[in-house]
Amino acid sequence: MPPQDIEKADTTLYIIDRQDRSARIACTSGKISISMKQSIDRDVLALILLSLSKVDSTIVYEYETLCKYDDINRFRQDDYIVISYSKSDGGYKTIFNVPFSRKKALRRLAFGVVDRLKAGDVDMSILWDGNQSKIDQLFEELGSGEHWKLQVIEANKED
Repeated sequence: MPPQDIEKADTTLYIIDRQDRSARIACTSGKISISMKQSIDRDVLALILLSLSKVDSTIVYEYETLCKYDDINRFRQDDYIVISYSKSDGGYKTIFNVPFSRKKALRRLAFGVVDRLKAGDVDMSILWDGNQSKIDQLFEELGSGEHWKLQVIEANKED
């Protein structure tokens, strides 16, 4: 297909910013990007994860780590789902799915993010099947205008 025949996709970006600038959630219909500053309050981190879980419990975060073989089972006990693992220098390179429908998994994920925040800012990317309704619901779950603001950026709109 020649390049001029390729249809441009309608892309709308929804940005939900924390007023204290400690967190930003950027959403499209296929992806959620969460950026957290090192200074983020743990309660705000928990609010973000729990709000996403309430809006769409089918969300799954893909988490990759290098760990000891015995640690793989510890992750599984906290409801992480093993996707793959392979022996590597220093342990096992393991990929897990973290289901947002499981509170144990969310709790472990939150603790992991808190540990990563000790070293600096943290970014997370999550694939999802989102839409404007889910994003509006997320904004409401977060507390809407209390500490958050919503910005909508429309791109590639064809008339």
